Amino acid sequence: MSFFNTLNYSSCNEDGLAELKALDISSSDSICCITGSGDRPLHLLLGDPAHILSFDLNPAQNHLLELKLAAIREFDYSDFVRFLGLLPSEKPRWDSYCVLRSHLSPEAAHWFDGRRRILERGILYEGRWERYFRTASSQMRVLRGKRIRQLFAFDDLEKQRPFVHEQWNTADWRLLLRLSFNPLAFRFVLRDPGFYAYADPQRPAWKYIYERMTGFLENHLARSSFMMALVFRGRFFDPLHYPPYLREENFGFLKARVGRITFRTAALFDVISDPAHAACNKYSLSDVSSFLSAEAYQRLLAFFATRKGIRFCLRDFLTSRMPPVQNECGSLHFLSELQEQLAREDTSLGYSFIIGVTDS
Repeated sequence: MSFFNTLNYSSCNEDGLAELKALDISSSDSICCITGSGDRPLHLLLGDPAHILSFDLNPAQNHLLELKLAAIREFDYSDFVRFLGLLPSEKPRWDSYCVLRSHLSPEAAHWFDGRRRILERGILYEGRWERYFRTASSQMRVLRGKRIRQLFAFDDLEKQRPFVHEQWNTADWRLLLRLSFNPLAFRFVLRDPGFYAYADPQRPAWKYIYERMTGFLENHLARSSFMMALVFRGRFFDPLHYPPYLREENFGFLKARVGRITFRTAALFDVISDPAHAACNKYSLSDVSSFLSAEAYQRLLAFFATRKGIRFCLRDFLTSRMPPVQNECGSLHFLSELQEQLAREDTSLGYSFIIGVTDS
């Protein structure tokens, strides 16, 4: 099945708190963002904007967002997270879906009607991306189970650091990364073009992940990263470090604001160039550079340069896209200090940031 027709992301693959810092949202803002697993628009909603337009070329991702929005509206927190699969559910999840079905569009209802198994298992971990890392994590636990348990047990950074350098970063670990994060696995198993289509050939994925993870573990506890939990344990396990939209203390804010999110299935340039969306002044576009040619990426920056008083956040994973030098980008101004700060703090480990503003 095509990447743009299947459910690729279902949980969370970016640090929502970093995105909120990047965009500095106010109550008058109208935000344009990529849907993905639905975590991004829900995290941005915590910033209390006036409106969020969430779009994706893949209709399955928008169907998932629609399902999560309906579950937030209709359920309390406990039923919401148990339906998704964050926690075990005594109530059959299919019964919960049947409650939500009448609140979905006909297209979304039809799509989910044919996917009973993934709903019954808990859709939070049923994206292609999540299933890939669930398999990888089970293999890693066989090979490094004791070390993984030790790494996640640390609650003192001073004790974690020597463990990382002396017992975690070993030759067998580097070999395992080479096998897990390689172009063939990305192309034929994960089948996510964001991992290979425009990747920098001078930046091997395994080495990049190794260096970013080591840097993260120098300054943060492993258990503080939802991404580390997903990669090594196959699921989120620590309520203190759940993605923000899954935390109980945020549920009331989401329930009160879900009506501010609208969504659209369309391509990037069709959305941002549509006069109907001209009111958008903040753009949260994830690692869209992973799916754009160099020419299309420059076209995106050129679009931003034509807009007055906007702010945008792009992430870079394996493409090594860098903003132009300041004297070549006209009205675009890049927030280099914030970019560097968020790259250090980001609990999703793998991203660098390109954050820009334009003159008012």
